[in-house]
Amino acid sequence: MAIHDNGSPPGGRHAESDLVHHPAALATLAFENAETGLAIIDQGGRLLAVNSFFRDLAGIPSDQALTDMDIGRLMPIGSALSLALTPSRPGQGGWHEVYLSDAEGNEGELLLSVTALDGDGGRLLTLVPRGLLTGSMPARDALTGLGSPSLFNDRLDHAIARAERHERPLAVLLVELDRPPRRAGLMRWQRWQRWQLLEQVARRLSRVLREEDSLARLGEGRWGVIIEHPVTPQSLHAVALRLEEAMDAPFDQEGGSALMTLSIGIARFPEDAADSAALMEEAALALGQSRRLGPGAHAFRDRGLRKHIEARETLLGQLQEALLSPTGHFQLVFQPQCDAETGRWVGLEALVRWPRPRHGMTYPGELLPAVTELGEQVRLDRWVLGQVIALRAAWQASGVGLASLPLSVNLMAETLEQEVFDGCPLDHFLKRYPQPLEGLCLELPAAVLDGLGENRRHLLKRLQRMGVTLVADGLGTAPVSLVALPALGVSGAKLAPAMMAEMDQSKLVRQGARGLIAGLHELGLATVAVGVESSEQFERVKRLGVAGVQGHYLCPPLTADELAARWGQDQP
Repeated sequence: MAIHDNGSPPGGRHAESDLVHHPAALATLAFENAETGLAIIDQGGRLLAVNSFFRDLAGIPSDQALTDMDIGRLMPIGSALSLALTPSRPGQGGWHEVYLSDAEGNEGELLLSVTALDGDGGRLLTLVPRGLLTGSMPARDALTGLGSPSLFNDRLDHAIARAERHERPLAVLLVELDRPPRRAGLMRWQRWQRWQLLEQVARRLSRVLREEDSLARLGEGRWGVIIEHPVTPQSLHAVALRLEEAMDAPFDQEGGSALMTLSIGIARFPEDAADSAALMEEAALALGQSRRLGPGAHAFRDRGLRKHIEARETLLGQLQEALLSPTGHFQLVFQPQCDAETGRWVGLEALVRWPRPRHGMTYPGELLPAVTELGEQVRLDRWVLGQVIALRAAWQASGVGLASLPLSVNLMAETLEQEVFDGCPLDHFLKRYPQPLEGLCLELPAAVLDGLGENRRHLLKRLQRMGVTLVADGLGTAPVSLVALPALGVSGAKLAPAMMAEMDQSKLVRQGARGLIAGLHELGLATVAVGVESSEQFERVKRLGVAGVQGHYLCPPLTADELAARWGQDQP
């Protein structure tokens, strides 16, 4: 019997010790006893080996064989993780967040890393609980490719910093399935089918959000959205409705289909919270409020906002109905424009009023933004134009002296568009009425006239050939090239009411107004100051050389009958 140098016989205890300490054996022991989940897959994604910790984390029973077990049936494989698993991808694949549930539906949030083993496509998977890794966090969710919770929190911190720097608001929406798969009778589906459903939900949410909105997956059946602009109750309400409507179509899955609804909680910075952690807590509380409203609902943390939204929806609904038959709902009043020296009427402006059912009179400051929100500016402007032209014709037919005064209509920018709801541009619409239209004055926003496109320039020329007078409205509140106005055929200018109020408070504004008025005079534009409400304002604009004055100080808006009565009393 051969004896080794140390006196031990071949195959004895020393040989057994050498075998145990062989690198391959040590590697096997290290693999099995690692305090992280480890698995080896081939290029087709089949599991070749797993350690016990990986079985525990992934929910693989200890007695289940790995034969033909596919990694795609074990955990969610989205676009980001799929790229990491691709055989041609070399090196470390980075950390990816995955959400796994055990047989009882208990959800776990885990981190997965993919490392290439060889050139044949073998991969080592490392699976750990989220809290175990304190270093760099993953940027993407493995299932959907959306931002991960850590990336979402980082984006929220940066968004709040921007909001503070620019003194503007932002909002967080927490979006959650009302019936997550494990509570929707879908536990009969295999795990990979639930992942497929969640991936479809994420795609639908992504499609209805803008590129600048931040969407991240925060857990199984929960997503977070950061909205930085615009952030108003109405805009956030609209976003929530789009997200809810994205769930309308059923989700088809192998083995069945399902209807899903969302609950959404909305919190705003800085109104509801002043930092990211508190903002997320407030959004979670708002999510709880939405659940109490029933499936498919959304709630603001500030409960008063929901009442505001409901009141706004009521207003828009009533307004839409009124716009379909405007003659039975809207009224016109007329405010005289007076000569600053004599006080005599030199023109009239038509103003629209809405006696809203059960709410009283609604004035342009509230009415016009709502009309814009509905996209019905052209419809309302055309009704006003038709009423004004008909009234002037009636005055002319009856010999009322009011027919000699220019009658102005303030148009919104959209009325100048060539492509309108009925395919009839403004000049074609006006041709329906007797020609010429001398005495009809169209007041157009000065900001719209500045930098006007070629199509609109041609439209203005056609309007002038029909006898229409053009006036630039709202000067003094927005930048505008004065020298361009005469070239557009503009013959008059109106100073914005806000300028009158600001001149009361600021010497600098008064100096600017003096220069603006002087420039308008040099260009030969007849100027009217609007919003003159006091004797002080009246005297000031007179000293500045403004020829026309409009405001309650001289005369409030009047109905057509009141105009006729006042004309007979005060005007020869």
